[in-house]
Amino acid sequence: MDKYQIEYRNRVLRDYIRDRNWDKNDEYLLKQQLVKCSTILLPEYPYLIEDEWEVETSQSDKGKGDLVFASEYLRFAVVEIKYIDRKSTGRTASRKRTAKRQEVKQQAIDYAAIYARRHLQNVEVFTFTNEKELPCSLGIYNPHTASCFKQS
Repeated sequence: MDKYQIEYRNRVLRDYIRDRNWDKNDEYLLKQQLVKCSTILLPEYPYLIEDEWEVETSQSDKGKGDLVFASEYLRFAVVEIKYIDRKSTGRTASRKRTAKRQEVKQQAIDYAAIYARRHLQNVEVFTFTNEKELPCSLGIYNPHTASCFKQS
């Protein structure tokens, strides 16, 4: 992907996400918020290059990653988004929140691993939920060692 393609994809995807008004579920609104504020929330990754990307090409039933951003130097960041119900109370609601937190972290790492192997380079891994104002970095996935590590 060259610079022109990256800039073009960024423009098209940002416009699409901003203007899409028929899908107002909580998770989509969270995605819109992240994309709208991404230059502040993810300043090292100014380009949005993937939205709802297929984890397995032509097999959407295998899962779809939420967003991928790119830096000026073609470093990638995979971001998984999850809306977590904070209004419900009780033991069951608490368990569901815990499960959603674990699910979004595992999805982010799994999808970053796939993206890293696909592009043969390190990929930074983020989650973004309505529980925190900023995306949470889980580290960098290295396809050569098949591991995710935190930067110091």
